[in-house]
Amino acid sequence: MTALAYFCYFTTPMNGHNTTVNKIGGENMAKLDQVLGLISVLERRGENMVFVVSAFKGVTNTLIAAMDALNGLDYSQEDIQRAFAKTHEIHTAIIEKFFHDEFKEQAKQTYATAFDVLTQSLLTHKKVTRILMPVDGSFQMRDQVIGFGERMAGALLNLYCAQEGKQSKFVDDVRCDKDAMGNGVISNRKLQKGVQSGIKTALNGTKADIIRILGGHVAGTPRGIAIDEGRGYSDITAADAAIALQEKGEAVKATRFWKDVDGVYTTNPKELDLTKNKPVLHRDISAEEALENAAAGSGLLNVRALSRALEHDLDLQIRNINKADQDVGTNITRGDVLTHHAFKTIVVNPNIDSLTVNIPEMADQYGFAEAIAKAFNKHGISLDGIFSEGTSITFSVPMPQDASDMEAYREKIRSVQAELKEVEVNGERYAAPQPPTWNKGRLACISIIGKELRDQVGILSMISGVLSAWGINIECVSHGSSQTRVSFLIDQGKSTMAVQLLHSIFVDNDPKVKKQFVERQTERLQALTRTFQR
Repeated sequence: MTALAYFCYFTTPMNGHNTTVNKIGGENMAKLDQVLGLISVLERRGENMVFVVSAFKGVTNTLIAAMDALNGLDYSQEDIQRAFAKTHEIHTAIIEKFFHDEFKEQAKQTYATAFDVLTQSLLTHKKVTRILMPVDGSFQMRDQVIGFGERMAGALLNLYCAQEGKQSKFVDDVRCDKDAMGNGVISNRKLQKGVQSGIKTALNGTKADIIRILGGHVAGTPRGIAIDEGRGYSDITAADAAIALQEKGEAVKATRFWKDVDGVYTTNPKELDLTKNKPVLHRDISAEEALENAAAGSGLLNVRALSRALEHDLDLQIRNINKADQDVGTNITRGDVLTHHAFKTIVVNPNIDSLTVNIPEMADQYGFAEAIAKAFNKHGISLDGIFSEGTSITFSVPMPQDASDMEAYREKIRSVQAELKEVEVNGERYAAPQPPTWNKGRLACISIIGKELRDQVGILSMISGVLSAWGINIECVSHGSSQTRVSFLIDQGKSTMAVQLLHSIFVDNDPKVKKQFVERQTERLQALTRTFQR
C-alpha cells in the first residue's frame, strides 16, 4: 500500500450533514502537529472535514527559484537536483520533525517518488522559462512544477493523519475539466466552471465521514493556475471546493480560512502602537466590505475567492488556528453590518507603484483613460486607482508582497511605460512630450473602508484634515459613488504614522491626540489666513 493511499481509522460517528471546508496556508502547514490539533477540535464538533492545503512555508518560492535557475539551460539530472535542493531541504526538515519509524520511511519514499516523476518530466520536455514570465509551450511544465508543492503538502498531511490514527484520504490529481469550459476565449467564468467540475469529479466516490484532503493547486488550466488565478489560488480552490460539494448535494456548513490572526480588525495590529492603540476585532463583516479590504491589499483573503463565495452564498469564516477550540474570528456575511465607529477598517498597502501619462490633448478628447488602461490589461497588470487631472492621468498599481512577483510586475510596467510614449485614441496617435513618469516603491495606499462612511457627512475632509495636520501630503485621492471606500496615496515612509493617527482619533477616541489635532488645525488655519492677507 502506497503512502498516498494509506488509510487509518477512528470510530467517532459523523452525521453526514455538517461538512466544512478548511483552508490551511503554508505557514500553518509547516506545523503539522498544530493541524492535527485542529482536526481533533473539529472531530469533537462532529464535522465532516475537507482540507484544502497550500505548499509548506517557503516551498513555492523555492520552486520559482528552481525554474529560474534552469531557464535557458540544456540541463541534466544533476542540474535539476541542484536547482531543487532548497525544495528538498524544506521537505526533509518536515519529515524529520513530524514522522517516525515506518511512517518516516514512507514519507521519504513519497517525496522521492513524486520528485522522480517531476525530474523525468523536466528531462523529457525541457520547456522551462522564467517561472513568472512564461511563454507559449511552457505552461504545462511550469504548472507541474508549481503543483509539486501542494501535492507534497497534501500527501504528507494524509500520511501524518495515518501515523496519528486519523482516517483520511488525499484526493490527488485534481484537474480542470476542459470540456466544462467550452470553446472560445477562456473567461474567468469558464475557468471557474472547469475547476469546479474537476474538483467535483475528483471527489466522486469519496466518503463524507473521512478527512478529505485536496491540494490548493488544480492542474490542467489553460496557462497554469498560478497565471490563470494568481498566487492566491489556494483560497480560490477552497471556495470552488465548497461550491462543488454543494452541487454534489452535501450541506456545507462553512468555508473556513485558518490563519495566525483572529480575523478582521479595525486595522492590522502590526501597524499600531499597542501601548496606545486598541484594535477592535469585527465578529461580522459584509461580503462587500471584505471584498474592498482584499482589493485594498489586506492580504487576509483572495478577491476571487470572495466574489465566488458571494455569488454562491457561501458562509465564509476567518479563524485563528491557535485558538481553534475558542472559535475566535470573523464571519463574512450577507447584508449590512454596521458599527458605532466612523468606518470598519484601515488597510495599508505599503507597496504601490504609479505611472503618470501626460498628454495635452487629454484636456478636450475622450477615450484616453480607456486606451491607456488597455496597455496595462494587455500585460496582465491589475490597477487599483485611476486619477485624472485634465492633461494627465495617474494609474496606481498595487504591487505583490513576494519579491519575485514584484520583479515580474515591474518588468511588465517597464513594457507599459515604453508603449505609452504614444497613445492611440479614436484612430489617431498622440505622443507624450515626456515618457510616462514611474513612481517606483515610493508610495503607500491608505484605504478607509466601511458602509458607515455613507452616513458620515464630511468624513473625507476630516480624514484628510488629520493627515495634513501632521504634515502628511496626499498625492492622490479616490472616493467612489458607493461611498464604501476612500483611498489616499501618500509617502510610503509616513504610512505607519498615518494609520496610527487615524486609528487614535476615529477608533480609540484618544483625547490627547484629538487635542493635538485641534491645536495643529488651528495653527495651520491661522498660517493660511495670514498668507491670504498679504
